Amino acid sequence: MDTATDSFASKRASDILDKVKSVFALSGFEGTSMQDLAQATQMSVGNFYRYFPSKDAIVTALVKRDLAEIEAVFEVVNAAPDPGPVFMRLLRERIETLPIEDAALWSEVQAASYRSEAIADLMRSMETTVRTNVVKALIRIHGDDSAEALAVFETRAHLLMLLIHGFAQRKYCAGEGLCPVQSAALGELVLSTLHHTIFASPTETAE
Repeated sequence: MDTATDSFASKRASDILDKVKSVFALSGFEGTSMQDLAQATQMSVGNFYRYFPSKDAIVTALVKRDLAEIEAVFEVVNAAPDPGPVFMRLLRERIETLPIEDAALWSEVQAASYRSEAIADLMRSMETTVRTNVVKALIRIHGDDSAEALAVFETRAHLLMLLIHGFAQRKYCAGEGLCPVQSAALGELVLSTLHHTIFASPTETAE
């Protein structure tokens, strides 16, 4: 496959992923058939299988694409002269603009990881990559790479991921029960906790 053909195939696969996300978010992985997915992309089932032979293959592609996007975000953080404010700005954008569809989709991905060891391994790899990048960012923000600080930063990386994942889950599960004003207020509480998690000195004693 030449470069132009490979680029077109990659673009086509990405377009397919954009279209099937909403189907998965609405019906769940278990409630969605390959025929449903093919219809959503206006493709024949046979042609659809050329790109993705199974639902697990689609989930894998979605996770890998999101991981690439996350790594691109951390490249921006790591390249910044002052990474702290940049990190917080990107986190704020994530919290304030998180689509309900994405929140629903990642709930489905998490559920799929319990049924598929391959997806579970991929999710663990993704989380390790994210934690590693968070720790690197915290080292730069505080200018401290001592063993003691690294242990604190590793714990904070877990907390940061817990807060973001938890916010996404709450937004999805609460649905219409969480009005826009409440959602915004909850987001601000999460961001306040994230700010303290990122900027508090690693020598600060937890109360």
